[in-house]
Amino acid sequence: MVIEFLTFIVPTSVQNQWKALDEAVWTRFLEKQEGFVRKELWQSPDNPEKLHAVIWWRDKDSWKAISDEQIGIVDMGMGDYLIEPEMREFLVITDSE
Repeated sequence: MVIEFLTFIVPTSVQNQWKALDEAVWTRFLEKQEGFVRKELWQSPDNPEKLHAVIWWRDKDSWKAISDEQIGIVDMGMGDYLIEPEMREFLVITDSE
């Protein structure tokens, strides 16, 4: 299993709108992708503007099967709330489930 870990800096004044749009646009798209497991949204306790999208994939091939073109199209759905994230990757080495 692999984790796509995205960090967004989202001003608190627009977080409700951003979260709703992210759910409607990105989460709905991801749910239709082969190998998608789940997505969680975390907030940093030390900086409330830092939101982390934690996306669980069955394997890296499933994650990377999404083309740059698809990403661009889905990103357009975010409109004025599109924020470029910092991206990191983690491998799950133990799974309690």
